[in-house]
Amino acid sequence: MPMILHIDMDAFFASIEQQINPRLKGKPLIVGSRDKKYRTVVAAASYEAKAYGITSGMPSHKAFKICPHAEFVACDSAKYTHVSREIFRLLQEFSPFVEHVTIDEFDLDISGLAPFFGPPLELGKTVKKRIREAFGLTCSIGIAPTWLLAKLGTKIRKPDGLILINEANVDALILGLAVEKICGIGPALTVRLAGLGILTCDQLKTTPENILTDNFGLTTGRWLYLILRPNEELSLPQNHPPILFAAESQRPKSIGHSYTLPAEICDQKIVFSWLRMLAEMVAKRSRKTGCSGKTVSLWIHSRNESLTRQKTYQIPTNDGWEIFMRSKGLFGQKKGIPGPVRALGISLEELVFDNAPPLLFEQKRREALLMAQDKINAKYDDWTILPAVLSEIHPK
Repeated sequence: MPMILHIDMDAFFASIEQQINPRLKGKPLIVGSRDKKYRTVVAAASYEAKAYGITSGMPSHKAFKICPHAEFVACDSAKYTHVSREIFRLLQEFSPFVEHVTIDEFDLDISGLAPFFGPPLELGKTVKKRIREAFGLTCSIGIAPTWLLAKLGTKIRKPDGLILINEANVDALILGLAVEKICGIGPALTVRLAGLGILTCDQLKTTPENILTDNFGLTTGRWLYLILRPNEELSLPQNHPPILFAAESQRPKSIGHSYTLPAEICDQKIVFSWLRMLAEMVAKRSRKTGCSGKTVSLWIHSRNESLTRQKTYQIPTNDGWEIFMRSKGLFGQKKGIPGPVRALGISLEELVFDNAPPLLFEQKRREALLMAQDKINAKYDDWTILPAVLSEIHPK
């Protein structure tokens, strides 16, 4: 049986700031998305701040009303990215099958590692100890046969938790646990489940499969039925990055990246530079997963409106330049960007995993170039080679 170890760093941004500046330890800390203390949003909050009810995404002026004595620092994405990469390198010492889920979440396939590191819980303790010693940070770890249960485990035992979920204890652990704790069950699905009287995970697990499929369709209904069963394979939530060691049934349905800018940006050139970076990130993960995508979706959020568009092309791609040009083309007849841009994202959908080899010389040449780029970046660190247009937003 497969076994996945999911790591979720505790209050990652805030914990890094507290570790760097001991004066901040033990104090409520707000990490703002930009340096304007009262004109930003909460990018992260320490657990001391969370105890007051401060949450990520909350306007900072509201957060300081709740906790006037909270400390404040501006978000430093380069710092957090560096620590995340170093944690990733540490985790590779335990398993070659390790994946970034987000900047503060990681997955390891630990199947068959017991002879080297002991039982799963012992390995989890070792991983927590190594991270604490190396970085002074705590993390929560969930271990289970499926990614969704491993992810759920980190929510059950957060912060600084460690839990193994299996057939023997899953029913006791999910008793009374709200269904929205499950990754992939958002507000809309929560409301629909509540309409059937399904409010908790144990109620969901005991609901007959035919009731779920009758009300949510075959795909979603079957997914809801299997989600809390440790011995069943099931697909990941749609927006989850690919886990390379997962079974074929867990292949992603989409690959995407989004980013909230440190400040509103009106310069279309800079917006397109960020768009190009996101396209490169999506393309890199697509090539690493061994797939291409036919559908490109673009999402841009501004003060005035949000723009969401997608288009399906006959020929799939995993080339960052092509993904960028397709997403840029989604502006269509609209003149420029829709006001000051605050956040944007790109996703690749209708994924194709069995790509035909390139036939034309230029296609072969382009594929060889991308392979060489990936190989160099894998050896010497991400973004060793990058498009020149990204130099002003991603300085070396």
